[in-house]
Amino acid sequence: MVQKLIYLDTNLWNRLLDQGADPMELLRELKRQNANLVLSGQTVCELARTFRTSTARGRELFRYVKVYIDAGIVGTYDNMDLLRLEVNALYARADLVEAYFNTADYDLLKSEVAKLAEGIVDERAWTFLSERKEFATITRDEQKAHFEKRPDMRTRLLAVPGDGLAAWLDEQVSGDVGAAMLTRHLLRIYESTLTDAAISTAQGLLQHPASRMAKALIRADLYSNWRCAHRGSNRRDLVDDMYHVLNATYTDVYATAENGQKEYASLLLSQWTRPEFYDDSMRLADWLLTV
Repeated sequence: MVQKLIYLDTNLWNRLLDQGADPMELLRELKRQNANLVLSGQTVCELARTFRTSTARGRELFRYVKVYIDAGIVGTYDNMDLLRLEVNALYARADLVEAYFNTADYDLLKSEVAKLAEGIVDERAWTFLSERKEFATITRDEQKAHFEKRPDMRTRLLAVPGDGLAAWLDEQVSGDVGAAMLTRHLLRIYESTLTDAAISTAQGLLQHPASRMAKALIRADLYSNWRCAHRGSNRRDLVDDMYHVLNATYTDVYATAENGQKEYASLLLSQWTRPEFYDDSMRLADWLLTV
């Protein structure tokens, strides 16, 4: 039987610690349900932000997370690494994408968490977060400038009603618009100018059943454009929040306490991953056994 994988948003790792949830007891109960928790390198970097406000809290948080890592929860790759793995699977004609850490990469994750548990913050965490922030700012500015140059695009987006958004996303992802957007991502992450090759790869990925990240990434871009057209602008942290939601693409459940994500999480994750929203009405460890 395939194990059910539950990806926790950053806020839920903090809640588990604050509520005093016993890691080994929680993992035992999840195992009885053939379920497990998932942690990404991206989540580790986000949790490392804690050190900017409190070294003591950061150390306490990572000592807690370390228990889960040492117990062997699942590690998943970050978004752009997942996209690269999908490209590899496409050209290898593979039916499955290796979305979870291999032994060597898991050992690196364990080593990183162990250092953070001792209060040693690797510069790579700050670099990752800085690059995320810069990407979000650039994306927001480019989106605003693009709309100013293309009022016709805003008009077309305004014609898409909220209750027809899911169907519109499906249609756009599988067509020329989706391929063009994905082509730009591929050229960027591979730092390439081979446009024809990128177009061919983008078309192949969007047609390949196993390519979850490619499709989710374009759904996020399209949703962001649609939302900007309907609201005039997007809040500054939307790109960053959506980036984190996308990291759950290869899991079964995305669990979060961020109610604002109810507007878009299911639209981005589509049929693969089910969003679940924690409301603090019961202990988190008990709630995770119900999702």
